[in-house]
Amino acid sequence: MTQDDVRSDPQAEHALLAVCMESKTARAKARKAVIGSDFDSLVNERIWDAMGALDRADKDVDFVSVAAMFPAGTPEHATVLTFVGAASIPDHVETYAAIVRSWAIRRNVNRTAREALQASMSETENPALLAGKYAAKFTAIRDSGQTEDDFTAVTLAELLAEKDDEPDWLIPGLLERRDRLLLTGEEGLGKSHLLRQFAVHASAGAHPFDSMVRFKPIRAAIIDCENTKGQVRRKLRGTTDWVQRYVGDPTQNLMVDNLPRIDITRDRDLAKIHHLLDTWAPDLVVIGPLYRLYPKALQTDDDAAPVLAAIDSIRDRGIALLIEAHAGHSAGKEGKRDLRPRGSSALMGWPEFGFGLRSVAAGYADFVQWRGPREERAWPQRIRKADGSRWLPHGDANDYAAGIAS
Repeated sequence: MTQDDVRSDPQAEHALLAVCMESKTARAKARKAVIGSDFDSLVNERIWDAMGALDRADKDVDFVSVAAMFPAGTPEHATVLTFVGAASIPDHVETYAAIVRSWAIRRNVNRTAREALQASMSETENPALLAGKYAAKFTAIRDSGQTEDDFTAVTLAELLAEKDDEPDWLIPGLLERRDRLLLTGEEGLGKSHLLRQFAVHASAGAHPFDSMVRFKPIRAAIIDCENTKGQVRRKLRGTTDWVQRYVGDPTQNLMVDNLPRIDITRDRDLAKIHHLLDTWAPDLVVIGPLYRLYPKALQTDDDAAPVLAAIDSIRDRGIALLIEAHAGHSAGKEGKRDLRPRGSSALMGWPEFGFGLRSVAAGYADFVQWRGPREERAWPQRIRKADGSRWLPHGDANDYAAGIAS
């Protein structure tokens, strides 16, 4: 047997299962370190899962009850019986679990490296996208000992019995990690300014629409592909001055980069963006506008697919994305301009949130949904410009509308 043939430590797997059958405390400790797919042996994985099923059903877990989960004569039934009288020590459960997990990590690294090697030889793969994809996979292995492919399926009953995960909020009630917001609107209305407001406020730990809502400041990045550095400086100064005066200092938590028109599907341009992300590690990124990320119009789904895949390589880092796009010029049923993004219909289904700004009066705009949100969030329906540097929710849209009509 060569070193390459060694995939696990069978003795550690058996010792871990044996002590877990003897002690509920041991099982609780083990579950903090391993999951079923960490076992190299499918038989051992099934035995582990059987103990979990018994615990979830609030039934006794021991050699007899676990063996009874499998028909006599099966490898699982026979293996459980070998654990009776085993010399495993319950106090060593964390050691056994660490050994099992370490081998699982090695196998994951080996498998992912082989996948990366094979994919790297394909001329149809975008090398920069490929590097980002496998960097994310190796990071997942490093941080958790597992990749997304390792999660096991559960029954609906087991799924509903679990507690709901709390959203990983970046801006409480509004944006969580990996959310994508695509903002369209009428030209010159302030789309870019609104997205910059998100970044500046969040970098100081304040809600962009309610500065009284505070949270731990996050790291943000603005990647402006349209304006010069001087233009961005002037556009950011008013918002930043207000936030510094009334909220806190965002300047050390916000990185700004100016890139001329780029092709985000091109290796060199995408690598430049990922280099910034590697260096700064932002939680939220404002990038765009969309039409400046690719030199051609995104008229078809085939046009849009590589662009959206490149942008998603940013999101795959656990980053929330805010992007400006142009609305189409056609009118809707009520004669108002359709605020859906111009071009491929793929842009409609891609983001978690799609909104457009429609002017209703000087300094006021409706915040219009052009796609149904995937989750309910506290988005305003109408916003107004305040003190020349901020967009704020307008309190009562009905009263305001009545005032206009009069």
